[in-house]
Amino acid sequence: MRYLQAFCLGAAMTLASVSNAVAQGESDPGFTQVGAMRWGTGAIITEDEYEFQRAQFSVGHTFSMGEKDVKYHIPQLEVRVPVMETGYFDVRLPIVSASGDLFKKWGMGDLTVAYTHVIKADPYAWTLQGTGGVMFGMTTANGTDNATRPLPMSYQSGLGSTDVMLGFSAQFKEYLNIAVGYQQPIFRYNENDYFRSSYINDPVYNNSDYVISRKLYRNGDVMMRLEGRFATNRVGFSAGPLAIYHLANDLYQDRMGYWNEIQGTQGFTLSGVGNVFLRFGRYGSFKLDVTGSLPFIKRDIRADGLERQYTIMPRFTFFFNQRTLLF
Repeated sequence: MRYLQAFCLGAAMTLASVSNAVAQGESDPGFTQVGAMRWGTGAIITEDEYEFQRAQFSVGHTFSMGEKDVKYHIPQLEVRVPVMETGYFDVRLPIVSASGDLFKKWGMGDLTVAYTHVIKADPYAWTLQGTGGVMFGMTTANGTDNATRPLPMSYQSGLGSTDVMLGFSAQFKEYLNIAVGYQQPIFRYNENDYFRSSYINDPVYNNSDYVISRKLYRNGDVMMRLEGRFATNRVGFSAGPLAIYHLANDLYQDRMGYWNEIQGTQGFTLSGVGNVFLRFGRYGSFKLDVTGSLPFIKRDIRADGLERQYTIMPRFTFFFNQRTLLF
């Protein structure tokens, strides 16, 4: 009972801190939720067993708000499969629902597949992991409303590109985790066609001034995360800063076919992230956790539709008893 009380108190504090959000700026293209870069990736179940050594299946749901108060509901499935206790595969597939003043739209999000190699695992010293993965864009980001008017990127379920991801994390015991990552689009097929004039004669939406991202040419990002933790086998919490730097200004193609820089899209964002979890069931076979993030420093413009005023994600995970399912 005391574990449940501690979890409820931590979750309430996480939700309360996020509900008071007034800043804007989080711009996560996906790599902070995968492998060595994912929050809590080095969590320990018992004194000598990590979560990543067990096969697991997760169902989560993200609640967030973005550009011009567009509301998002994002359920997602995650599967993790260990390989010979030296690494593990992650597969993540979200469904994105966006609702705002222009329209309500939903669709399949971008599929992420990654492999993480455990370089060193020592619960009493340092645990080191490295990740390589690919995020497959499942759409061309050209969704429209019922009147076939193109919608801005804030309403699209994917980024319209295939990206590679690389990352590394170093964890000291159970208390401190440092992670770095890099994500770079390699195949771009964004066909977004939003332009403000398509709404100019609409008496309701004639002030549609979302960021123009026509055929968006998106550049890469780097990230660094610092996570401090306190946990027992059953309950725990973690918190820390997440910094993301967008390496160069993105481009859009105008109606004449010329490429133009989107000034202000290069730059730095800083968010605070907190997580609280509760494990239950025999051998800790089930886990319920809640993650919340609140941006503090923002880029001037986010052309990719990834601006978030806050995010809250409860997630339920089932751990299989087998420590290794492959090979």
